[in-house]
Order: sequence, then structure tokens, then C-alpha cells
Amino acid sequence: MLHETTISFIGSGVMAEAMIKGVLDQRLTSSDRILAAGPRADRGYALSERYGIHSTTSNLEAARASEIVVFSVKPQVLPKVLRELNGHIAPETLVLSIAAGTRILAISRGLGGHQAIVRAMPNTPAQIGMGMTVWTATPEVTTEQRAQAQAILGALGGGGKG
Repeated sequence: MLHETTISFIGSGVMAEAMIKGVLDQRLTSSDRILAAGPRADRGYALSERYGIHSTTSNLEAARASEIVVFSVKPQVLPKVLRELNGHIAPETLVLSIAAGTRILAISRGLGGHQAIVRAMPNTPAQIGMGMTVWTATPEVTTEQRAQAQAILGALGGGGKG
């Protein structure tokens, strides 16, 4: 379900790395289908070396290249990211946000009305693949996208359903 899907992580911190590692460990997709975007080129390079993924400092480049865009930034950074990407994410792209305390409506508005959004809250043990994630999806998220979100979040540990 994810093998032909490109996934971009907007934010390349600890939780993004946990998700990348989980997705690769579970063989949900290959490293050449994953892109991490973050402000620090050295962090992107380290992730590229460790996991064989692509990296960039351009959130826009990452978002345009993917069928799934994961917002893995700190909540205080998300408004800036949303402004930057407003109007640049295709309507059929799944947006999966793990940014704490940010409502789906705020994400949708920040992206100019984007509809296919999954909001998730992984817990700290997810960093070692032993986590639990609670998530919800908008009605516009397709059955296939729900399965993709479940697979990605399940790679953090526990599986579960949204």
C-alpha cells in the first residue's frame, strides 16, 4: 500500500526519525521514496547517511514531491510551515500531522482549505518503536489513505485503528 508512495516529512527531528525508521524497519516502502525537509542541512545529511533517504532544506520541494506529507514540526513552527505551503499541496495529497495541540481546522485553513487530513498524537515510546498513537481523519480521507496512515503510525508501535 505504500511501496509506490512518496512520503515527505516536514520537520526532521526525533519523531520524524522514529517514523522514518519504523516505516523502513517494517519495509512499508523503500528509502528512495522518503524525503525529509528541515532547516538544518547537517541534520538532513545525517538522516540521509543513516537511512538512505533524500533530504532537503526546502519544505516546498518536499511537499510537491509527495503523495503523503507528514507535519513533524513543533507546534510553534507549524503556522510558518502552513503559510509557506498554502496552495502548494495537491488536493489528493494526504496530510498527516503529529504537531501537538493543532486542530484539523487550523491545518486545513492554514493550507488554504486542504481537506484530506489525519491528525495524530504518538506518545514518547514511539521513538523506540513501542508507542501508541491516537489518530483521527477528516471524511475526505479515502479508505486507501486511512490504511496508509494506519501503516505509518503502526510502524511506531502498537498499530491500532483511527
